[in-house]
Amino acid sequence: MIVDTHYHFIPFSGGTKLPQGLIDNWYNAGDCSGIKKSKEEVTSLYNDYVDDPDFSKIIRRMNEGGIDVTVVLLVDNVNYGYSSESLKKVHERFSKTIARHPGRLIPMASVDPRRPDAPALFRTFVTEFKMKGLKWHTGAGFYPNTQEAYAVLKVADELGVPLLAHTGPLPEYAAKYSQVIHLDDIAHDFPNLKIIAAHMGFGFWRDWLAIATYKKNIYGDLAGWQLNAESKPHLFRRDLREILDTVGPERLLFSSDGPILEPFVSNQHAVNLMKALTRKDKNDIRFSKEEVTAMLGGNAARIFGLT
Repeated sequence: MIVDTHYHFIPFSGGTKLPQGLIDNWYNAGDCSGIKKSKEEVTSLYNDYVDDPDFSKIIRRMNEGGIDVTVVLLVDNVNYGYSSESLKKVHERFSKTIARHPGRLIPMASVDPRRPDAPALFRTFVTEFKMKGLKWHTGAGFYPNTQEAYAVLKVADELGVPLLAHTGPLPEYAAKYSQVIHLDDIAHDFPNLKIIAAHMGFGFWRDWLAIATYKKNIYGDLAGWQLNAESKPHLFRRDLREILDTVGPERLLFSSDGPILEPFVSNQHAVNLMKALTRKDKNDIRFSKEEVTAMLGGNAARIFGLT
């Protein structure tokens, strides 16, 4: 089983074009990796990918890439100005659309903890809309270990669903909110909560590794790492080997960060890059089939209760 644990639902459809500022941010995230694509090509793909109101396009690309299940994320940010009622309607529509593809798509809710009614909203999204976890993009301007955040995490812990929190710097956000160290408090105070550090902190991955060594409920997803796997394969293999040699292969999850990075490295190619890890490189670094199988889907299947 191959599971992509990090794919964003972007609520644009019906020919609506993405704002140029958003495209510029996404493009910069991919371009800084050294993989050079024209902005025109990337923009065209972005607008095609997000115009997918029934998720038929992502299902088609999953089939092409051999991906069995994709975890699809919403991102809430109080700075967008949405009311709680609007957020509820988005989640309800999102859930009903995903239900058209049973067994293929897993929905994760997102509630900014700065909302006064955040705990109640999140409970509704899980119990009524059948969401399977909590997605936070802390770069939006909040820390994940505040009193307000803990009020939402208590609901996630009670309901037995995981947290997937962004970690690491991005062009458009302040990195101070997304430092991996903030997850250490959560892992300590909620020892039964499964915590997935999206991107493993990017360049802060050694911070993630230091914490994950002792906090067994902290996981890491590989969203964005396919860029290095493509452009800097020797560094990708070296760093990944160090991670697995330290904490083992059981806590890493294959993730695409689609559609944001998809124009630079297709999800199909990202899967193939992972499978190629079983082949020895010029530095004699390789990975066992069991390690690759765990990262590609075995670990995600365990976290999300897939069969």
